[in-house]
Amino acid sequence: MAVDRRSLLTGGALLALAATATDDAKAKQPTASKSDLKDVAVYVPGYFPDSAYANGKPLAQNRRFNRATRGQPLYKMLTRIGFDGSTRQTLLPVAAHDVEVAPDRSIGVLCSMDGEQHTAFDPDTLELAAIGPSLGDGWRGGGHAIYLDGGRTAILSERAPYQPWQGKAERHYGRLTIRDPKTLKIDGTYSTYGIDPHDIRLTADGKYIVAANYGSTVSAETRQYTIPRQVVQASITVVEVSSGKLADKRITGRSDTELRHLAAGRLDRIFAIQARYGDDKADARQLANENIAHESDITTDPGYNYMAAATLRYDASRNRLTKMGDAAATKLMRHGLSIRYDEQHDEAIATYPTTHHVMVFDGATGAVSNILDTRTVGLRYPAGVTFLPDGKHYCVTGHWENLFVFERGTHRLVRDLCLYPVFFGHSHITAV
Repeated sequence: MAVDRRSLLTGGALLALAATATDDAKAKQPTASKSDLKDVAVYVPGYFPDSAYANGKPLAQNRRFNRATRGQPLYKMLTRIGFDGSTRQTLLPVAAHDVEVAPDRSIGVLCSMDGEQHTAFDPDTLELAAIGPSLGDGWRGGGHAIYLDGGRTAILSERAPYQPWQGKAERHYGRLTIRDPKTLKIDGTYSTYGIDPHDIRLTADGKYIVAANYGSTVSAETRQYTIPRQVVQASITVVEVSSGKLADKRITGRSDTELRHLAAGRLDRIFAIQARYGDDKADARQLANENIAHESDITTDPGYNYMAAATLRYDASRNRLTKMGDAAATKLMRHGLSIRYDEQHDEAIATYPTTHHVMVFDGATGAVSNILDTRTVGLRYPAGVTFLPDGKHYCVTGHWENLFVFERGTHRLVRDLCLYPVFFGHSHITAV
């Protein structure tokens, strides 16, 4: 395999003038149509396939969907939504979380989250291409992947076996597996230098992999994760691609706050999402002033309540970590999920499905530059976010359904490009 290891009025006259200006502004806005994106597809996992039916049958019993999962104890859904109007769906034998497609569109990977195996698939047909085990002996998928060399190499995050705190962080470190993208065969591994790694990103220069490490361990009494979490050492780690050596590490939290997702440009443009669980009493306290009836959070399980946790900006070149947003914005940062860095406009875009918000952060300062309550445009529980290949738009998907398209830079909703499929629950998406 070839791996280059060196190398986001009043008054009639005034009213008429305002109307004219508005019309002129609309006329100047770039127009877009689905035909401009006819070759683009968005890939979305589905966490709850047992809620899905086709041809009057549950998907798991439908031969059109279960070819790869017959006899398998575990399966999740994958949906391919094309802007040409096409929809393709299947079931794959994996505890799915993130989905990635190689830049050359030759292969895709549906990553395992705490499961024993990952799956590769054909991006056009969604047919199963390969099953790739984690590292064995209790090792688990970390949930995310990246491609190197235009798609000739896949890197996946892996988590160490469940263990209570062993006294030294090194005993809990996860790994990055270097794999053939089409067979998922492991050709080598690197340490992530962090506990329970999850999201991984390649820096803009291709020299480093940045990893988000949850930092939590299971209880010695129950061998299960607790609420709140027992966070020993949440961290951002920067690993050199050419050598696998640790280039930088920043501990972001202990006690109860995990580090889950991130986006990266240069080393001074790392943006990281924290997450914090609270019990039902803690949730009741934080929602005490919510006077209008609301439903329970569909993006989490009963008892797992997302508390506010600030999203971070990290400058690894200066070892400088800062919280983004003021107190009011931080209150909306519950269940931060997907985050992408737009180098063209030097800003990061993040989703917070529990509060139905998308936030935009200035890349240079970390200041909040835009906040959208997506319920106001008809999108609930915004989860996935990805840039479209045209360089002009990005899309945000609702946890359960719907795909909304926005203009990069202005963050204007482009209603004509929106699509309305059902995904059956997900966290992350990708587009090619």
